[in-house]
Amino acid sequence: MKRLFFAGIMFLGLAMNVDAQTDPYARDLVQLVDFFEGEFDNDSQLWFESRRGWSGNEEEKHIRIHATHTKIDAPDIGDNVFYVEEFIEGDPAKISRQRVVNFRSDIDKGGVVMELYFLNEPNKFINAQDSMAVFGDITKGDLFGLDGCNVVFKREADQFIGSMEDKMCQFGEGDKKRFSVHNIHLSATKYWRVDQTYLVGNGEFYMGHPNDEPHKMRKARMYRCDVSFTEKGYYDPSGNDKKYADLILHDQGGTVTLYNPIKEKNYILQLREKEYPYYSTGSDFFMLRFIEEGATRSDVIVTSEPHVSKISFSLGWASASCYLEEQ
Repeated sequence: MKRLFFAGIMFLGLAMNVDAQTDPYARDLVQLVDFFEGEFDNDSQLWFESRRGWSGNEEEKHIRIHATHTKIDAPDIGDNVFYVEEFIEGDPAKISRQRVVNFRSDIDKGGVVMELYFLNEPNKFINAQDSMAVFGDITKGDLFGLDGCNVVFKREADQFIGSMEDKMCQFGEGDKKRFSVHNIHLSATKYWRVDQTYLVGNGEFYMGHPNDEPHKMRKARMYRCDVSFTEKGYYDPSGNDKKYADLILHDQGGTVTLYNPIKEKNYILQLREKEYPYYSTGSDFFMLRFIEEGATRSDVIVTSEPHVSKISFSLGWASASCYLEEQ
C-alpha cells in the first residue's frame, strides 16, 4: 500500500514537471508578471506634449495616469494575481481605475492570458496597496468579470503585446451597447496602453483617447529624500529650522509639497527621469527640481546621468538629498 502511495506522489510530481517543461509560455508568464509589477506614470509624455516641438493638437493631448500594480496572495483567484489602482492628473484622490487581474499561460490562446475582474465593493479597496491586510480573505466572490474581456499577451522580441479579441468585450444596452479596445505594450521599463470603446451598432467611437496613440507610461523607481529649511545655515542651527525625512518620491514626475515656516511659503520637490526626444546624444538624463509653489521659475534644477543612485543640492537656506531605494 505504501508503495502505491509513494508511486502516486512521484507520478503527480512528474506530471506537474512535464506540464511545466512542455508549456511553451511558462517562461513568458514569469517574465510578464515581473514586467507588470510596480508603479507606472506617463508624466514624461505630457511634458513632451506641452513642448513647442510636438505636432499634435489640444484634443490629442493625453491625460496623466499613475498606475500601481501590486501583487497579492489570492489563491482562490489564481497564482499570479495583482490589484491594479490608478489615479489621474497627479492627484491620488482622483482614482480612475480599480481592477484585479490574474495571469496564466494558455496554450490554446497562444500566449499568456490576463483575466480581468471588477470589484463588487471598490471603495473597500481604495489605497489597498498601502494596507495589504484587506486582501487577506479575498475570493472570486468579491469580483465579477465580463465575457470576452480577457487580454491575451504574445511575446515580440523583448516585449509583450496584449489585446482583447476583436469586438468580443461588450457591455451596455440598446443603442449604447459598445465594445472595448484594450491594447497593451509591456516591457521591462514601459507600459503603453490604448483604452477606447466603440458602439456595437455602427462602430462609431464612443469614449477614450480620440486616436490610437497610447498612454505611454514608464516604470517608476523610488527614492527616499530628506529636505531641510534653515534660518541661518546648516552649521548654525536655529529653533526655526524645519527638517523633513524619509519622503518617498518616484522618478516619473513624483512630487512632494513642503512648508517652509521661515519664509512662510510652500516649496515643491520633484524628480524626473527623462528621455528627451530632440537630441541624438545626451538626450537621456535625471532631473531634480525645487520650486516655490505657484512660481514660474525654479529655485534649483539639478541634472545628472540617468539611473543615478543619489542626487542633492544645497542653497544655504534649503537643501535636499535623495537616494535610490533598493528595487
